[in-house]
Amino acid sequence: MKVTSAIKELWTCPKCGRQFEREGQLHSCRFYALEQHFVRKETGRLLYEAFKKAVEKQVGPFKVESLECCIHFFSTFTFAAVKIFKDKIRVDFSLSNELKSERIQHAIQMSSHRYLYYIDIKTANEMDAELMQWVQEAYDLYKR
Repeated sequence: MKVTSAIKELWTCPKCGRQFEREGQLHSCRFYALEQHFVRKETGRLLYEAFKKAVEKQVGPFKVESLECCIHFFSTFTFAAVKIFKDKIRVDFSLSNELKSERIQHAIQMSSHRYLYYIDIKTANEMDAELMQWVQEAYDLYKR
């Protein structure tokens, strides 16, 4: 079944109801209770909530998909993912340009024009304009 979006038509998996840009997109149909990510990770929960609010303010509304690996922030595609730790969160996002920053814990060149970045956040102060600009770019990446 296709669902019309203001941006693109999305394919809906008939088993789990998740939506994707490509029909038949390879994925896991296993959802994970959001609360499970926060068990014994209160600092991680607080950082996640602050990050989510900052992203909502920056890019606008989006959906949250809780999977066993992490929490996806989804519009017409996953534009960011958050992994919860006891004392931090790890945010990943992909861009079409290479970033040079000491904040980046790890970077992977996925293709000639796609880079995946991992950033650890230990305090709410790290959710600054620079990070939010990168998240905005990731959100806008497929709107072109």
